Amino acid sequence: MDALDNKDYLEIINFRHACKIFDENKKIRKADFEFILEAGRLSPSSLGLEQWDFLVVQNKALREKIKEKSWGQPQITTCSHLVVVLAKIAELKSGSEYIDKMIDRLAFSSEQDRMAKEEFYKTRLHQKLQNNDEIIFQWSHEQCLFAALNMMNAAASIGIDSCPMEGFERDEVGKILGIDPLKHRVAIIVPFGYRLNPQPPKYRREMSDVVKWID
Repeated sequence: MDALDNKDYLEIINFRHACKIFDENKKIRKADFEFILEAGRLSPSSLGLEQWDFLVVQNKALREKIKEKSWGQPQITTCSHLVVVLAKIAELKSGSEYIDKMIDRLAFSSEQDRMAKEEFYKTRLHQKLQNNDEIIFQWSHEQCLFAALNMMNAAASIGIDSCPMEGFERDEVGKILGIDPLKHRVAIIVPFGYRLNPQPPKYRREMSDVVKWID
């Protein structure tokens, strides 16, 4: 694969912005949206555990209810496709069937190696997460943001807009979607579509203010 030119990638980054209202008459093609989802699926994650699941909410009635619990923000109902990224909870607890499946897909030279990996996951997860739902959600939520960003940048690379949203009542949106809070929590909502209005100016701090070198 040819390397992406630095300028080209920065153009993608500059194209992406938090689109507040979408053109309801423009819909994303099936192939383009599958490309966006694939970018999310292939995202990096701590310990390779893929701490996310994606819900694509196209039901208009549900979107209206989600909008009510998202401060009335219009991107929820005007976007072409609405992705709700769910953070795993129960499946990330030490010894879960999900963890076993994640281990089983790896290649091992012997059963002893597999058992060592299983013990590593069990010990590491117990130490880090303590089987505490709040700690697990914080960790899981952080991983979900990787997937969300990958999807947004993938969308921008083909001229599709998006908006990362955490301005919503997390528990209420979960209830609307029938989410069991012991299994999942809503991490972030990302509408995708095509901008209705011109992109506003993008403001960022200067490089000299952002970066400090330690030699």
